[in-house]
Amino acid sequence: MAGPLAPAAQRAERLVQSVLNVADQSDNALRDNEIRSAAYAIRLAPDDPLMEVWVDTNEARLFSEGAAIAYWRRGSIQEALVLQRGAFGANPRDPDIAGNLAFYHLRQQPAQADTARQLALYALTTRDRKYPTGRIEDWTTLAIASALSGRERDARNAWFVTVALAPNLARQCKAAAEAYAQYGERLRAPVEAMLYRVHSSGRSERSVDCDWPTRGTAARVAR
Repeated sequence: MAGPLAPAAQRAERLVQSVLNVADQSDNALRDNEIRSAAYAIRLAPDDPLMEVWVDTNEARLFSEGAAIAYWRRGSIQEALVLQRGAFGANPRDPDIAGNLAFYHLRQQPAQADTARQLALYALTTRDRKYPTGRIEDWTTLAIASALSGRERDARNAWFVTVALAPNLARQCKAAAEAYAQYGERLRAPVEAMLYRVHSSGRSERSVDCDWPTRGTAARVAR
């Protein structure tokens, strides 16, 4: 990743790794607060170079809205990516914009996993009062992109973070199953690890989507 984003992405990776390490060690629901506290602590400092750039929020919003229409209404993944790049260029300080750009990179054919991962890392460390622990969507993107780029341990731990942070655990379990159904075997081990953690901590009773042992992870998506 070139330009001024490169050092921010590198710093973001170091910060996010501290959260992943906590998630790796926190194996029960009583320790979810440790993960939340670690996630809360990783916002980039206000003096980070990208936090000082001039932004055009109106232009960024228009580009981002156009990207969403292109993707969700017209099914044009490439057009969505181009438009979201415009939004990011206009306002790289918005975690929604950075995170959605990561998502569109992940949905390319083939998935641009390394770029998606770097953007997700950056989005997770961008300051925004709306997301004190980062967007759950960006932790999910990080989990998927890490698995696709061969970083299975990071993928597993990122899924563990989503278990602690998700406002709706059943929805997050389903998101994990859908990710496996879409991206295949590279997602199996980290997704199974996530579902096992949910089960072993007594949280699987909240939803059948979080059942473990799984009865075929991909098959559950079709229900």
